[in-house]
Amino acid sequence: MADSGEKDACLAKFRVKCENLTADEFAEAWHKYDRDGNGYIEGNELEFFFRDFIDIQESDECLQKAIATYMKIYDENNDNRIEMMELAEIMKPEQNFLLLFRSKEAPRTSKEFYDIWLQYDADRDGFIDKSELKNFLRDLSKVELSDEKLQTYTEAMIKLFDVDKDNKLSFKEMLKLVPVKENIFLQFEKKLKVSSEEFKRVFKHYDKDQNNVISGEELSAFLKDLVILHAGSGPVVESTLDKIATDIMTTVDKDKDNVISENELKMFLGVTSDDA
Repeated sequence: MADSGEKDACLAKFRVKCENLTADEFAEAWHKYDRDGNGYIEGNELEFFFRDFIDIQESDECLQKAIATYMKIYDENNDNRIEMMELAEIMKPEQNFLLLFRSKEAPRTSKEFYDIWLQYDADRDGFIDKSELKNFLRDLSKVELSDEKLQTYTEAMIKLFDVDKDNKLSFKEMLKLVPVKENIFLQFEKKLKVSSEEFKRVFKHYDKDQNNVISGEELSAFLKDLVILHAGSGPVVESTLDKIATDIMTTVDKDKDNVISENELKMFLGVTSDDA
């Protein structure tokens, strides 16, 4: 792990080029480098990003060494790709608005985020619109922000996270703001790409009495079946699925009756009618 002096020296090179970067400009930069729109800068995108921000006129070998050095410093979860919050730490956009979500008062786990989400998603449809998002950001900020500034941040958030361009954010889209290591959904997302039709079919199999809920014991098996559908040749780790099932149940099961509804689980896993 690099010491603080080395980290500051490396990051300073980026910030010279990113001085006075606005929230909107940060959103544009993110989309420029996340070319495939999967929420990460990785593979060839990393080379494209670093060529723009590091003054290297030499060989590809020198570029790869530079990439390795920088990734060692700020790739927090060591997955060899840049996530949005990691880029925000490097580029430091205006008042670093994304880092509102890294303050002491910000949600630190998926459960905390879910609890806060429910305060704004009043109809429990799994979405918040622009006005609700604006209130969310206002409540989250420790410093008082002008209405104009809040509107700017709200528009930037929509630009960053609204994948399907419907001018509202889903629970799945907003979960990317939760710290990676504590984000239940993002830990599971790499294995789970499921359509609404598949979700309903598998859920129905476990919902024996057709009351649209499944119990905690059934949840692990339910998740395993979904993973098997989409995990390819990779192994399914039982202990990991059991832990995820427990975490989801703890988060979503508000009345502690050890059951979870179809709609609650669908929202938490980010499954929508448009998924494929």
